[in-house]
Amino acid sequence: MKIKKLKNYGIPSRIVNILEKDYSPNLLPIQEEAVRKYGILDCGGNDKNQNLLVIAPTSSGKTFIGEMAAISRTIHLQKTIYLVPLRALADEKYRHFKKLYSNYGIETVISTCDRSEDDHNIISGDYDVAVMAYEKFNYFCLMCPRFLEIVSLIIIDEMQLINDSKWGPLLESMVNHIESNNKDIKIIALSAFVDGQDALVRWFPGRTLTSCQRPVELRKGIVRDGIFKYITCKKKEKCKEEVFFKPEAVRENCFKDYLLETVRYLIKQGESVLIFFANRDETQRWAKWLASQLESPAAFCALKELEEMEETLSRDELKETLGKGIAHYSKNLSWEERNLIETYQKKGEIKVICATNIMAMGINIHFNNVIIALDKIHNDEGNYPPNYRTSLTFAAIENMSGRAGISEFGRVIFLAHSPVFQNIYRNLYFKFLSDNNCKPKENKRSINVDDDLPTYLLRLAVNINLDYEELKSHIKKEEFVSIKSQSKFEDNNFFSGYWQYVFNKANINKRIEKALNTLIVNSLISVNKNGVLSPTACGILVSAKRIKVETFLLFKSWLRCRKKEDISVLEILFLLALSPDGKALPLPFSQAIKDDYKKGIYQYDYRKNYWNKFLRLIFEQDDEDKQLFWDKFLMKKEKEETTSLEDYILYKKTHLLYDWVMEKNSVKKIEEENGLYRGCIYKLGEGFSWLADSLSAIAECMNLEKKINKDLGKIKMLSKRLIEGIQEEGINLALLYIPGLSRYHIRRLMGAGYGDENSLRNASEVELGKLLPRRLVQRILRRMKDEKDIQEVKKQKLIIEDEKLIACKEKMILKT
Repeated sequence: MKIKKLKNYGIPSRIVNILEKDYSPNLLPIQEEAVRKYGILDCGGNDKNQNLLVIAPTSSGKTFIGEMAAISRTIHLQKTIYLVPLRALADEKYRHFKKLYSNYGIETVISTCDRSEDDHNIISGDYDVAVMAYEKFNYFCLMCPRFLEIVSLIIIDEMQLINDSKWGPLLESMVNHIESNNKDIKIIALSAFVDGQDALVRWFPGRTLTSCQRPVELRKGIVRDGIFKYITCKKKEKCKEEVFFKPEAVRENCFKDYLLETVRYLIKQGESVLIFFANRDETQRWAKWLASQLESPAAFCALKELEEMEETLSRDELKETLGKGIAHYSKNLSWEERNLIETYQKKGEIKVICATNIMAMGINIHFNNVIIALDKIHNDEGNYPPNYRTSLTFAAIENMSGRAGISEFGRVIFLAHSPVFQNIYRNLYFKFLSDNNCKPKENKRSINVDDDLPTYLLRLAVNINLDYEELKSHIKKEEFVSIKSQSKFEDNNFFSGYWQYVFNKANINKRIEKALNTLIVNSLISVNKNGVLSPTACGILVSAKRIKVETFLLFKSWLRCRKKEDISVLEILFLLALSPDGKALPLPFSQAIKDDYKKGIYQYDYRKNYWNKFLRLIFEQDDEDKQLFWDKFLMKKEKEETTSLEDYILYKKTHLLYDWVMEKNSVKKIEEENGLYRGCIYKLGEGFSWLADSLSAIAECMNLEKKINKDLGKIKMLSKRLIEGIQEEGINLALLYIPGLSRYHIRRLMGAGYGDENSLRNASEVELGKLLPRRLVQRILRRMKDEKDIQEVKKQKLIIEDEKLIACKEKMILKT
């Protein structure tokens, strides 16, 4: 089907031209089916307006289905919310919609945990498409539920995360909320392949469109003894062969040799290669090794731009590998570094990228070839060193494979460097492709909530009108319960959700009574005369912010005990780090500490070092009289053995983030002192920003804003500063949300007298070019131009409205 035929479905020709230019003259089969058979462009009220779950491989065209549906709703004066899991994905989707459709008059807004400039517009309905992060949408659902009354369509991207223990329960809660409270809203959920796919199809409240087709032919196969034996999607076609290298070029059971010779062959063919590894350390290590072994062209333009960027450890490593057109790609990199790699991979300068599975989600980059190392790592981001590997699932491999395919075909390659691995790949992956009756085992999706029963019960009370006796009775009989938003228990459907919450039933009545008493005493829930539990305003806030009840209790206690107008940045950071949610935010360990941990070596030197650094910092800030530091730090004995691993992490997080927001040290120095990369520091700052925002919201919910107005302002300001790690003076520039405008560049602009949007608007390209990289200067100039255009449009609207008002008054005068 030609994209031009979308005109027949009411899409204006100007937008059709935009779509044709940015995508393709033709719709892919799954897109055509979504239009013709599933009515995604139908904005009426017939049966085609049902919810739709789209399940298809990565890069198969799912996202465009959601985009077409959003545009169709917009031109019918209906509003769309587009949901994504991560802030980076929200930024990317927001910029995409603004770039393509803003000139047509489609108003796109954004709302994430750290971006709230458009929140008022979303509440008031002053938008066409709102791009929101999952967690922020959940917050709106609970705190401002009426904002959905004017919404027509909700698109949930990356729905496969329903199987993830972090995102899954949140996704389930969001869908249940929409279905229970806003049945007129259509949901289009976009999912890559998932394990236990039948369970998702049964659970989702709507129809399902499933497709295994990809835009180009994929050749999936195994390299053994230099020969790539592969199959395609054509079932009747026999296995084909392609010679990559001579058998004598590699040693038996040597993964290095197989990887090197395979990549060397593909580069000689002028093709790009994406290699998936289990974790960040491996991506960096293998990228360096390949760069040391291969003779391939340098990425000269990428290197030139990299030189202009902020100094970081990852920048130094990229300079080394880009000399051979090779890069690593993971969350260790800054946004600017990742964007540089994406840009020059598309331009063809970067031929080889070693990546974690971040490349498999939400990033629109394609390669000729994908090489998959068949393992996956868990707990790679956790606070504690132990981690373990398990085999990648069939669904994960299929989704990673979606990055392969440019022009006519793509290859998905497994390296069988021994007969054992050859059999493993055949049994664990290719057996699924050849045997239609072989389905992956469906595991129970369960979360043990014994350690945090109050938080679970609070979220339960927020979702339904909870009857205490019925809940207690059912928990005693069943092995698990699930959250499904309903007004009451109906035929036990309340317990038929997607995720299961597991309890130890020993003494369950006493433990439930204790947890409920905690919630009632602390005014998080109330009980009416019929025994029905209802959440209070503070209870709803805690659930909306997705923080633990124990975190709320810590924050509440501190807010009541702290000295008025005497709180410090260090004290706030320490409080956030002490909270259960602060402790849960990941702080990756260096490889050396991991290795020592595996060997059973527990060195206390590094822990003692942070104890001393933190102690010195407390006295430098004159904070030694603060009750929080006395209770949680200074009263502890100074012996080495008392500095536990948990305390070490606590001190390290606090000290690190203090350095981050005070800007006394460069990013590279902070990286070197803490053994971390900028991407990890940024992620930690983002998490603590959300916690600081939660702390200020709790203070307001407790009606303390008048009593601690100055302190509250300091907490809110710290929440903003934690994202980019800047001083208060740089906030105005940071809040412009210009991609790549980091603390380093903000500091340079501030030093030259550019402290806000007005000063940037008056700056010339030459003046900015003396301070900033060219690519960042271009973004700033585009932003200033876009803002000017927007203001002009608003001005014209006001003029037209004034003219209409004057004309209306004149008519009324004539009538009288």
